[in-house]
Amino acid sequence: MDGQKMKKLIKSAKKGNSEAFGELYSLYGKDLYRFALYTLHDTFDAEDAVQNAALAAFRKIGDLKKEESFKSWFFKILYNECMKILGHKSRTFEVPSEGIAVFSEESYTYDETGIMALFDALPPREKSLITLSVFQEYNSVEIAEILGMTPSAVRSSLSRLFKKLRIQSEGENYV
Repeated sequence: MDGQKMKKLIKSAKKGNSEAFGELYSLYGKDLYRFALYTLHDTFDAEDAVQNAALAAFRKIGDLKKEESFKSWFFKILYNECMKILGHKSRTFEVPSEGIAVFSEESYTYDETGIMALFDALPPREKSLITLSVFQEYNSVEIAEILGMTPSAVRSSLSRLFKKLRIQSEGENYV
């Protein structure tokens, strides 16, 4: 979609046009869900997070300052929803899964001893950095907007995280 049509949709959504917001959502819905799923590892939680983020974005779209920031603004709302869910889950007891975990709607599975187990062991913020960079293919400027960091902090954090994962996958301890 070209930038002019996007700005027109955003302006219309700011005026309360739910159809315009629906069109905007349809552009990013799959990416939003994928991000939530990678972050939360639960289809129901991911769906809840995306739904809550979409409702919050629709209610708050009038607060959006720059139309060109819509995508990162929406992902920031979703990131905050995911953190709320993770915070709530950390206060509840869950029975851990056995051996294989379902990872996405396409039924990707992985062995707990592989790189995905290392990814799963990362703190939520580090997971979000890798998810946005590797799986969603955002650049450091876009990630910085979503996570409230500087682009250079994003790049250095990713560099450290990739080094950490590489060392752990080789069987060494990272300090």
